[in-house]
Amino acid sequence: MEFLVTILTLLTCVGLMYQGAALAALRFFCHRPLPGLPEGPEPGITLLKPVRGVDAATRSCLTSFIRQEYPYRQILFGVAAADDPILPLLQDLQAEHAEVDIQIILCPEKLGLNPKVSTLRQLLPHARHDLLVISDSDVLAPPDLLGHLAAALREPGVGLTSCLYRAGPVATVGSALEALAISADFIPSVAVAHYLEGISFALGAVMAVRRAALEQMGGLAVIADYLADDYQLGHRVRQAGWQVTILPLVVATMPARATIRGFLAHQLRWARTYRVCRPWGFLGYGLTLVFTWSLAGWWLGGFSWWGGGLVGAAWLTRFLVAWGSERLLLGGQLPWQFFFLLPLKDLLSFALWALSFLGDAVEWQGRRYRVKSDGRLQEVE
Repeated sequence: MEFLVTILTLLTCVGLMYQGAALAALRFFCHRPLPGLPEGPEPGITLLKPVRGVDAATRSCLTSFIRQEYPYRQILFGVAAADDPILPLLQDLQAEHAEVDIQIILCPEKLGLNPKVSTLRQLLPHARHDLLVISDSDVLAPPDLLGHLAAALREPGVGLTSCLYRAGPVATVGSALEALAISADFIPSVAVAHYLEGISFALGAVMAVRRAALEQMGGLAVIADYLADDYQLGHRVRQAGWQVTILPLVVATMPARATIRGFLAHQLRWARTYRVCRPWGFLGYGLTLVFTWSLAGWWLGGFSWWGGGLVGAAWLTRFLVAWGSERLLLGGQLPWQFFFLLPLKDLLSFALWALSFLGDAVEWQGRRYRVKSDGRLQEVE
């Protein structure tokens, strides 16, 4: 028992060191300057936007891209089904903003197991410009987003860039847990990766890619059966010899009224996908779950005073990382009372991390899949 307590204490210390490194990385990352807007004519941008379904935030999210300050843009909305309830909204937006080049394109073919990539493949032949921006339908963008993305892609050697994201207003415990997972875990890990190993992946809320880089990596067809299309896109662009960057620019993803069950299903899907995409990184992610290691060590050590001190230190550093990421870097407005859910979120994250090693099945958009060892999906009847 004493040996196990020693191991748990060491794991806690490693986790505390990581949390300190994450705080430092977040501080430096948020002070990085955005690329300057170059002189001369701006290149044209085509926005590829797969859309599906309507909720209370859909109009405002889509309008935030239509009203961008960037002048030379083409917007392609891709809809998979002719009876999708979003079609009337798209037609209204097209009529309201006749000065913007907006096209609504039906994409009924099933070109691979990833429906987002399938729609993108059917939109791409209609794109007129060589700078391509891919964005989810639930993203709320600042008005200068496209200008900064275009500036980043005009830097020599950069083939793909993406930006940070945070959760929008939360209304349920499930959506609050999702927001904490972004601010306390995901964004700090991105900042640490930026300084330790460089960026070789993309963040899927908004991605901007040169057409030349997309063609050199083999096109969208090569990622058609992957769940983590954003990771694969960034990784393959990097393998093709281009630089991949992430801007300290933030968009908001407008969360649905997620339940706790929905949160658990989403996080398990993410964990099993992350495990096969970045196995060593995923193993390291488990080491960062410092609150769980400290709690286990305190319990097995007979609730000693020094064990309790480690639990307190773990809770404090996790709170500082979550608060600093959410409020200082991401500019979020997560109410302070939701930060008290952080210990629960960390315990659930540890359970899901462990559970991810016990299987490869995931549920996604009402279907069940296996995540194969190379990251591709296989549909399960």
